[in-house]
Amino acid sequence: MIDDNPPEGFIRIDFDRGRPDPTFNTHIGNLYAKRGEKGTRDEFVMGFRVQSHMCNPAGGLHGGMMMSVADLVGTMGGGTLVGLRKFLPTVNMTFDFVAPARVGDWVEGRAEVVRQTRSLLFTNIYLTVGEEKILRASSIAKIPSGDGFTFNKARLAREEAAPS
Repeated sequence: MIDDNPPEGFIRIDFDRGRPDPTFNTHIGNLYAKRGEKGTRDEFVMGFRVQSHMCNPAGGLHGGMMMSVADLVGTMGGGTLVGLRKFLPTVNMTFDFVAPARVGDWVEGRAEVVRQTRSLLFTNIYLTVGEEKILRASSIAKIPSGDGFTFNKARLAREEAAPS
């Protein structure tokens, strides 16, 4: 297994905090987030290091892994960009697989808000390795009425962050 060695500013997301059993998000591998300046393309960035268990038999990052991460970027990242801390269930997604990623590559995902209505959030999502786009996705997420379920379980594992 390759060390994740995330770039500076990325903190592991603890999806299972306080849960007795791991969730799907934990099983796919360590995922990291970085919060940048509000209003920039780096306001919310998700990242991960490609490990061999994330790859298909041809040695490329599995499409299912790319889709799972894009889904999280669309809902968590898109929600962050519009100021929502609610769980946003995905209603629809489309995916374009543009290029492969390989073991050891650092993949980053960013969301771009296309439109927000009272009940829906439309986003475009891009996964990249360096400057190369490897996946483009389009997502529609439901914005629940009322308070809804919040991201009180998934938190950045700040205790693991290296001191600055």
